[in-house]
Amino acid sequence: MKLVKPTLQYREQIMAYRQAFINIREQPHGSCSLQHFDSFDKWLEKVKIQETGENLPPNRVPSTQFLSIENGKLIGLINIRHRLTPELLLESGHIGYSVHPDERRKGYATEQLRLSLFEAKKLGLEKVLITCDKTNIGSAKTIQKVGGILENEIISPDTGEIVQRYWIEL
Repeated sequence: MKLVKPTLQYREQIMAYRQAFINIREQPHGSCSLQHFDSFDKWLEKVKIQETGENLPPNRVPSTQFLSIENGKLIGLINIRHRLTPELLLESGHIGYSVHPDERRKGYATEQLRLSLFEAKKLGLEKVLITCDKTNIGSAKTIQKVGGILENEIISPDTGEIVQRYWIEL
C-alpha cells in the first residue's frame, strides 16, 4: 500500500468511492467532505486550497489529503490536519480516515493509518490526536494497533455520541 495525493488519474475511483458511502448512508471520514461534491474538479480544488491554507474560512485549518492505493486500486482516504483549533482538539483530531466499504476488515485501515503517521511527522507534527465514536470498535482497535493511547472520552456537542480521544507520539 502507498499513500498518494489525489490526481485526475483517480477521478473515477474517487467518485465511485463517494457513491459507495452515499449508498450505505455513511460519511467518508478523511475525505475533505467528498460526500458534498458532485464534481471531482470542485472537490480537487477544495483539496488544493486546504493544503495551501490560503483564504480558509475561520473554522478551517490547512490539511493534506491522501489516497491509500493498493495495486492501483483506491482503498481509502486520509486527511491530515496540520494544526488544531479548539473544536478540532475536542472532537476531530489531526487525522481522519476511511476505508471503502468493500475493503473493510482486511487490515487496510491499520496500514493506511500507520503510513499516515509518517506523513504527519513530515509535516512537523510531534504527536497526533485521532478520534472515533465509542461505538466504532473497529476504528478504536485500528488506532490502538498503531500506538494510540486513550486520553479520555467526551460527549460530542454536535451528535451527543461518545467520542474517544487517542494520542500517538510520532
